[in-house]
Amino acid sequence: MAISTPITNARQYYINGLKLAYASATTMTVSAGRCSNSTNVNDISVGLPLNVAATQTGVLPVDAGTGAVTINTAATGAAGLDTGAMANDTFYAVYAIGDSYGNNPGSALISADLSSPLLPAGYDMFFRIGYVKTNGSAQILPFRQDGCGLDRWMWYDAPIATDVTSGSSATYAAVDCSASLPAATPTMVNFYCVFTPTGTNDKLVLAPGTSTSTLGYATLAGTGAAVTGNLVCPTDAPATDAIDYKVTGSAVAISVQAYLDQLAVSIAA
Repeated sequence: MAISTPITNARQYYINGLKLAYASATTMTVSAGRCSNSTNVNDISVGLPLNVAATQTGVLPVDAGTGAVTINTAATGAAGLDTGAMANDTFYAVYAIGDSYGNNPGSALISADLSSPLLPAGYDMFFRIGYVKTNGSAQILPFRQDGCGLDRWMWYDAPIATDVTSGSSATYAAVDCSASLPAATPTMVNFYCVFTPTGTNDKLVLAPGTSTSTLGYATLAGTGAAVTGNLVCPTDAPATDAIDYKVTGSAVAISVQAYLDQLAVSIAA
């Protein structure tokens, strides 16, 4: 769709503010801020006064600075779910939304469509500002979003399991992260790992799924009872082989504690 009063200077995608915060099983907040829209030709302002340039073009500054937006998953449209009802064990994208004509204040919503939401009437711009996931009761999993700009870490209070819950492969084997990572885009992931050594200095080794490294990228070693630790490792696409693992030991469990969300990657790719 055409965007009113586009900004024509060449620039990179950006985001200031607009940080997600968990509030309850059905609500989250989005802090005030600004960002590019998905086509990088205009700006979306949420909870802040519109810029001077907008008023000079005749666009009314309807967003007078109301602060954070609270998204309620039981609502539909702006500050809610774009359409339908919340589903179990599902990733949702969170979007800042705007009206390039300036008739509606900037807001936010969530959508099961991870690339393009159904915009409410009066809105014509969006930009993804994060992902959240639901549990088996369609409730938002508790999380913390940390970082600034386009690189933001998403942390979960409880790690999300991969398909490796009792692994024992002595050679590199694929780890399916599709239930614990929202997209197939390669990124950095903090893995919560537990394994049981069966000998002295046994170790768990992680490597990106397509890596040819024999030494691996991240290692957890120990003796005695179960060894627990967090390993940060880059991942590959697709998510079904995001990383490989091998172990000299047994009963390996690998879960996702956090991942680096690069907000403009899926748009620019």
